[in-house]
Amino acid sequence: MKFVPSAVAIAVVAVGLSAAPAMSQDSQAEAAVAVEAAVEAAAPEAVVETAAAPTTVAAPEAAVAPACELHVFPTLEGQAQTTGWLSGFGIVGAVADAAANKDRNMSEAEYLKEALGPQMQVDALKSIDLLAELKLPPSQIIWETPIADRKITTKADTRLSSSTAPCYVELVITQNFYTKKAIYGRSLNNRFIFKDFRNGKTKTNMVKGRGGNGLSYFPPKTTDETEAAEKELREVFVKNFVEYAKGIKAAK
Repeated sequence: MKFVPSAVAIAVVAVGLSAAPAMSQDSQAEAAVAVEAAVEAAAPEAVVETAAAPTTVAAPEAAVAPACELHVFPTLEGQAQTTGWLSGFGIVGAVADAAANKDRNMSEAEYLKEALGPQMQVDALKSIDLLAELKLPPSQIIWETPIADRKITTKADTRLSSSTAPCYVELVITQNFYTKKAIYGRSLNNRFIFKDFRNGKTKTNMVKGRGGNGLSYFPPKTTDETEAAEKELREVFVKNFVEYAKGIKAAK
């Protein structure tokens, strides 16, 4: 324990000094220095506490959803067509070619429906800046349930959803089509429709178009190629959409 001289003890020492006339001046000086040191040691150290100013934390503002809406309708379709050299010999050759590849076309169409189904289309379009590609302002993107009736998706010039938002746009995917031709090889073609109902429109023009690019792995020849083939399919789907979107003009 550290001994700290009390104020009383220091006072006693001081009185003693004044009451000792016989002490020499040098001895008195030394005693005075000792008293001063004792006083300094007895003085409590100053503790400075800085009170932090109260901080006011502003409540975060609730995010305001954009007023505009983009409704995206995937497709359930999947078509496949393989043609050989017979198709180059008129109608008779084309009929013979179709008959020869009938089973193959059916199985590849089913595979395409699975590998590029509605959820795959949504995931593929989520991988890019969809609003920027369509030249749209900040918008809510609503992923809709596919509409099975192709006559509705390709011909209706009115809204396909029940939304009444004044700033409203639709993107409709209408076709996934795989082809293999004797001369050109394998490719994926996709068709899209863009409908802009902004500025109070109840009916609008349908901007129809397509994109098409080659394939190297789809459909896979072996199970080892499945992952690469399906990855390529989605990448080419995105490439086809971007190709189509270049024809969309920004609204004035």
